[in-house]
Amino acid sequence: MKRFGLLIFAMVASTAAPAAPTATATSKSVEQFDGCFAAVQERASLPWSYVPKPHGGTFSNFGATGAKQVYFLAVSDHGAIRELRLEALETGSSIDARVTRAVNHCA
Repeated sequence: MKRFGLLIFAMVASTAAPAAPTATATSKSVEQFDGCFAAVQERASLPWSYVPKPHGGTFSNFGATGAKQVYFLAVSDHGAIRELRLEALETGSSIDARVTRAVNHCA
């Protein structure tokens, strides 16, 4: 019974943990990643916007009607590698798992 209680505690703690900023990299071009991520967001009917920059851009759902779990996804071109940095608007907030899966899928 004690092990069962610890298992439940571990499961709850892992799902309730706030999202820390995560960074990953991809060898896909900015255009390839952006197209993939936007398509996945569209298929899931999730709100998103994109602000292009000289060497990448930022995706977000900030300001969208009804947006919960506001995130920013910075795509930065560093030559042969693109850095993807995903973070929640508010420290301690979680990020929608569908957004995290889209980043991992498209990276």
